Amino acid sequence: MLLKIEKKFKDFIINHAKKTMPNEACGIIHSINAVPTSIYEVTNIAHSPYRYEMDGIEQLNLEKKREKNGEDLFAIYHSHVATKAEPSPTDVRMAFFPPGNFKTDPMFDSIYYILISLEHTEADVRFFKIEKGPIVKEIDVLFN
Repeated sequence: MLLKIEKKFKDFIINHAKKTMPNEACGIIHSINAVPTSIYEVTNIAHSPYRYEMDGIEQLNLEKKREKNGEDLFAIYHSHVATKAEPSPTDVRMAFFPPGNFKTDPMFDSIYYILISLEHTEADVRFFKIEKGPIVKEIDVLFN
């Protein structure tokens, strides 16, 4: 499977991650018919370089906006400031509710999880699906 996404979304994520250093950045992408339409920064209330926790009020307001605009939740993104752009065990655990209940489907079973690593000079942005099991699959992306 090859996912095609406008490069402006990748650039937005990289810029957000860099300006949030040394802490992790996080945000949400909305779509219509599986095509990304809008992207939003969400405050990491953990204020940590090791984990993120999205501000619940901001998330709620974005959900209201998403519903009003007829959009779908496309992806959740966050940065890793000193590790690879792949879901950590904590990231995978938190994709389920309650966290770590791998016998159920993830909370958002049809979305992408986007990880950006600032471990090296060049930012690395990668897309994943997290499924029941847990199974983590990387998705090939073409930025155009």
